[in-house]
Amino acid sequence: MVPSSDTPLGSPFAEGRKRILLVEDELLIRLLVSDELRNAGFDVIEACNADEALTVLRSPVRVDLIISDVRMPGSLDGLGLLAIVRETLPTLPVIITSGHLESRLAIADGAARFLAKPFAMDAVVSAVRMELARAS
Repeated sequence: MVPSSDTPLGSPFAEGRKRILLVEDELLIRLLVSDELRNAGFDVIEACNADEALTVLRSPVRVDLIISDVRMPGSLDGLGLLAIVRETLPTLPVIITSGHLESRLAIADGAARFLAKPFAMDAVVSAVRMELARAS
């Protein structure tokens, strides 16, 4: 279920907090990263593949940054999602993660940053903060 863009009382999103769309098919990784980001003060929308992420991006929900794995089930992988985001939301920062891809390929495809798996949770939070600061 995609939340609405406004934040009424009882909304899962806090007013004024940055919103991260986390796209990761591995449940344990998704839960760990989303918990770490929430503990750092971010709102997190979780998607298990690029198709779910596109549903969120096409909704009225505001997203301030995307973190996406590359290899996922569905009609698109993370680089396919990145290509669509670059065409439709060119200023939206995207952090690509992978245990299989070289960082130069992700950056060349338009990612703001690349995180190689396995990564430390504090590295994710630090990367998100740096990219959000650059985007503002």
